[in-house]
Amino acid sequence: LAPAQAEIGVLTQRDDWSVADEHAATAITEVVLGVLALRQPAPVPRPAPVVVTTPAGEWHGMAARMVAESLRSRGWDALFLGGDLPDDHLRRFLERTRPAALLLSCTMAGALPQLTRSVDAATDAEVPTIVGGRACGPDEHRARAVGANAWASDAETAHALLSKWIDEDVAPPVARRARIPAGYLEVVGHRTELTDRLAAAADPSERSVEGPPLWARQVAAELVDVLAASLLVDDPRLVESHVDWLTEMLAARGLPSGTVPAMLDALRQAVAGIPDARRLMRRAGPQPFGT
Repeated sequence: LAPAQAEIGVLTQRDDWSVADEHAATAITEVVLGVLALRQPAPVPRPAPVVVTTPAGEWHGMAARMVAESLRSRGWDALFLGGDLPDDHLRRFLERTRPAALLLSCTMAGALPQLTRSVDAATDAEVPTIVGGRACGPDEHRARAVGANAWASDAETAHALLSKWIDEDVAPPVARRARIPAGYLEVVGHRTELTDRLAAAADPSERSVEGPPLWARQVAAELVDVLAASLLVDDPRLVESHVDWLTEMLAARGLPSGTVPAMLDALRQAVAGIPDARRLMRRAGPQPFGT
């Protein structure tokens, strides 16, 4: 099911499939998962369950549900709380149920700040955390940056970590609360201004008396959010991968080819006074001539 969902994402990104096609295929996956859930074995008796969910702002809950079902197939009592869960409600649930661990899935880079708050909620409730998903990267760097105890590349790795912590009674790695960099706060504080500036930098042929088109504002806002997330976890790879994805996505839809370079140039100029942001932007896409 996971490779099928990945292929669905690629087809949608390339505009070979519409959002309606994506939703229809995802609904089929959900039905199959529901059937599989009825065939899961009884959980191995343990003092407490494990909880699986996503942070607020992360509306891709399918990966988290797959992890929950995969853990159930391995004998875990895994509670799936759905996606887009606000951190205050998560905190209340954790304090009431006292689970053995919390697993958080994050696929959207822009949701990493919310992931940090979800991890903080678990820390307050003294519940160890495992994070994973595309936005959490290919190694433990971002997991450590958001304050999690561990990073898992897949459900099998998560199972191994849980077995070690719970069945073998090995203490999870010590985690430190996320550091909130000044550069991150500055970018977030000027999000609307930066979005306006980037949207205005879109191809002139797309401008009208009403201002930049809606798609340009959406692209600009996402780019600003990804830069903020990159600053939060101090990882330039986030911006690099987003620029690659954005370039392919816009090209597949026949949108102006100069949009991404123009927005990147505008963003570099806008954050020139923020040292960490300037450093990250040096690695994002083609550089202006002479830099």
